[in-house]
Amino acid sequence: MTLVPIVDPSDLVAVSAAVGRPSTARELTTPSLRPVGLRHVVIGPDALDELAPLIARLARPGPIGVVMDRVEMKRGTTSLKQVVLGRVSAIGEARPIWIGPPAGPVHADAETIATARTQVDGLGAIVSVGSGTICDIGKELARPAGIPNIVVQTACSVNAFADDMAVLLINGVKRTVPSRWPEALIVDLTVIADAPRRMNQAGIGELAAMFTAPADWRLAAAVGMDDTYDERVVRLFRDAAPMLGDAARAFEGRDPAAYRPMCELMTLTGLALGIAGRTAPMSGTEHTVSHLLDMAAVQRHTVADLHGAQVGVASLAVAVAWRLLLDDIDPNALLAGGATDPDLMRRRIEAAFGRLDPSGAMATECWKAYEVKLARWTARPEAVRAFVAGWDQTRRDLEALLGQPADIAAALRRAGAPATFGELDPAVDRDTAAWALLNGHLMRDRFTMADLAWFAGLWSEERVLAAIDAAAALAAS
Repeated sequence: MTLVPIVDPSDLVAVSAAVGRPSTARELTTPSLRPVGLRHVVIGPDALDELAPLIARLARPGPIGVVMDRVEMKRGTTSLKQVVLGRVSAIGEARPIWIGPPAGPVHADAETIATARTQVDGLGAIVSVGSGTICDIGKELARPAGIPNIVVQTACSVNAFADDMAVLLINGVKRTVPSRWPEALIVDLTVIADAPRRMNQAGIGELAAMFTAPADWRLAAAVGMDDTYDERVVRLFRDAAPMLGDAARAFEGRDPAAYRPMCELMTLTGLALGIAGRTAPMSGTEHTVSHLLDMAAVQRHTVADLHGAQVGVASLAVAVAWRLLLDDIDPNALLAGGATDPDLMRRRIEAAFGRLDPSGAMATECWKAYEVKLARWTARPEAVRAFVAGWDQTRRDLEALLGQPADIAAALRRAGAPATFGELDPAVDRDTAAWALLNGHLMRDRFTMADLAWFAGLWSEERVLAAIDAAAALAAS
């Protein structure tokens, strides 16, 4: 049986209704959730046929900028980028905007974006064709001038294609910043089916975060560290969680239609992030692990594996770590107020990140964010006491949101995606994986399971290694 999502992501009115939000900012009555800024979502085997009509409908006068990197992509036997350029040229002037070096990875850093911005004056629209990084750069190019932006999704690898945020590299640290919604998203299932298999397998990894990240968001709300949690946003995609196993079946062949469940679920998660106005619904402890692996690769001048592949592996280990924490935690330990000295925590951050960046810039950037979280935690002892008093109900809520580690492992295995750190490409050794899991909560101000474990005296190298080893054993079973 092929499962379908609770809400059709191409029906944006229905998406808005599902979370109890109107579809325009004018009608918005409360600031907790935001209206959907995407105006068109097209998903289908020949969705690319809608590119020219959407440009005609959305573009202002002027050339159409086509934002691309140098990575070769195919639709069938034809170059996808040439197909896009040809369809744009059929209705107007196409201006290619090449991003990044002739070879090697593209980073969404200040220099790359500034160089590309010199080419956007006078554009009538932007068409972004490429990875999640290219999509984020396209958003940043369109944002200041309000240029209409149409995204052509090239793989089902990340949810960045359908949200209004961008992941940028700032002082060597991955940061998610507010950006802007694309006006339109085109998900051509033939393009997706023709994408490199590992790109789509990474999408299964990205989606595995739905079994860990919502629990982090709920936890942050329960302990008074984030008042934005909204179960309607989580339900938008979490109710469709059984689709993950179904989506993984797409890898049993190359039928474009088989990728629809995966693409619809990925689009729903992206819409959920934009509606929430933050990545918290789908970005928790597992994403900090991936970010640290990325940061380590950049500093070492190497190439990390795909973001989604890393997230999938991390989601399995984090799901295990969550279970271990729920088994062992005594919430009363939080009342002791240990491990909160700012000087101690700053030294810990300097030790954790100094190995990557001796200049101290990375540690300073991480401390700037973590200091905010630490100050918020120490300033709210009454919220901690209330959390301890209400722990039984909070624990039930968390357990309802968390996925079973065995189910995560099964979905990754069914898709042929990496399930252990050693299966990433390049392989991540056990010590580096432990470093990333142990220290991920030090890079940003968002409260997660790792912070709870740290303040409860239950976050150590030994515990994260135990989680990593138990996850590897599950993946092998």
